[in-house]
Amino acid sequence: MHKDLGTLRSFSHGRWLFRLPALLRIPLQRALEGHALPVGQLQILFMDNSFWARERRLTGLLRCLQGSDVIVSTWDGEDLVAVGRATSDGIYRAVLWDVVVRQDWQGRGAGRAVVNRLLASPAVRCAERVYVMTTHGLGFYQRLGFHEEGKQHLMLLQPQEN
Repeated sequence: MHKDLGTLRSFSHGRWLFRLPALLRIPLQRALEGHALPVGQLQILFMDNSFWARERRLTGLLRCLQGSDVIVSTWDGEDLVAVGRATSDGIYRAVLWDVVVRQDWQGRGAGRAVVNRLLASPAVRCAERVYVMTTHGLGFYQRLGFHEEGKQHLMLLQPQEN
C-alpha cells in the first residue's frame, strides 16, 4: 500500500481488485472549462446501468454537462466506470445528479468515491443542504450520511403536450 495514497480494499477470490489511484482515476472536472468527458461513453454507461437515463441523447447529455457545476468521473484505464454531477448556488443548496456506476463495479467503492468527491468540491461543500433523489439507492446514500427528509415532498411538473 502506498503510504500517501491509501488503498481502496475490494477483496475477491483472494486478490486485490484495484488500488487507488493507480487503476481508479477520479478527475474533478468542469465541462465548461474544456475538460472533455467522452459523451459517447457516458451515454453507454447510462443506457446499460440506469433505467431513468437510458433514452438520453448525446445533445441532451452535452447540455446537462454544461449546466453542471461539478462533474466527477471514475475510470479503469480508458473505461468510464462511474460518474456523478452536481449543481449548486454555492451557499444554500446543492443537488447531486446522475450518480451512475457500471454494474460490474458496484459494491467496489467507485460510487462512494464519486459522491465523496462531489461533496468535497467547493461548489457543494459550502452549501447548507445537499439534496439527492433516488429510486433504488436509499441504503447507499444513507450509508454516506444522507437521511430522508419527512418535511419536504418531491414535486414533479411535466410539460404538457400540445
